[in-house]
Amino acid sequence: MTENRLLKRQLKKCGIESIESIDQQKFEKFLKLVDASYNENEKSLKMLDRSLEIASEEMQEALERNREQSWRMIRQSRLATMGEMISMIAHQWRQPLNAISLTASDLKLKKMMGEADDESVIEGLEKIVTYVHHLSETIEDFRTFFKDGKRRTETSFKEIVESLKGIIEASLKKSSIVVEYDLDNSRRFSSYPNEIKQVVLNLVKNSEDVLTERGVENPRIDIEAGFEDGMHYLQVRDNGGGVDPAILGRIFEPDFSTKDEKGTGIGLYMSKIIVEEHCGGELRVENSKEGAVFTILLEG
Repeated sequence: MTENRLLKRQLKKCGIESIESIDQQKFEKFLKLVDASYNENEKSLKMLDRSLEIASEEMQEALERNREQSWRMIRQSRLATMGEMISMIAHQWRQPLNAISLTASDLKLKKMMGEADDESVIEGLEKIVTYVHHLSETIEDFRTFFKDGKRRTETSFKEIVESLKGIIEASLKKSSIVVEYDLDNSRRFSSYPNEIKQVVLNLVKNSEDVLTERGVENPRIDIEAGFEDGMHYLQVRDNGGGVDPAILGRIFEPDFSTKDEKGTGIGLYMSKIIVEEHCGGELRVENSKEGAVFTILLEG
């Protein structure tokens, strides 16, 4: 039916009312019109085929360019990740290395003054061994940082802070910063203690930098562990005047630092990642009347 209607339409264009009334001249005119229509359609199809061929070639070139660009971005991303990892390790190594340096200097001074008895030497060397072990643990922690399948272990905030006292106090000694502990809570929970240690050291280091840079009189850092409303918490507080409210909401952003060119922004950003994405907890910051208060929260 459709073909008959099309045929009649073509015949009418040639002035033919029906097939029966066709004469030779009009029929030849009709055939020419059909032939011209066919040639025009054939030409359009060839142009369409060529357009599709050109589009396909352009798409292939675009895909190749995108593939090369993707590989470049992957390589750049890997290099950036390596750079960040090195920065994180360096950031975590500062306090233990400083503690090793201070302990070694103390032993040297005692030796020069004739006060280096066997007991004090052994004690100092044991501290250095402990700090070196912490450095080794830091490397291992970051080596497996993004790997799945790490096992949680039973620990407590009291246990974590107790294991860090030597590093914390040795690091803060040169700045004459007093550290006060309130670690009555010894409730245990399942988590990644080595990673939480990195966070605690980051928070203490952050407070130390603020107290030193601002020249605070009688500088103090308070570390408190507790359990409240079904949550384990660890607070690191200082009397450094607090965080500027204008930047309080950005303090955990990557590459954001309050230390101008001296800071990388890595420390607090990675602390947030460790606590919230790795340990399933929460890391908060707020200001008290005296200074900044950082709180780690983990479920009981």
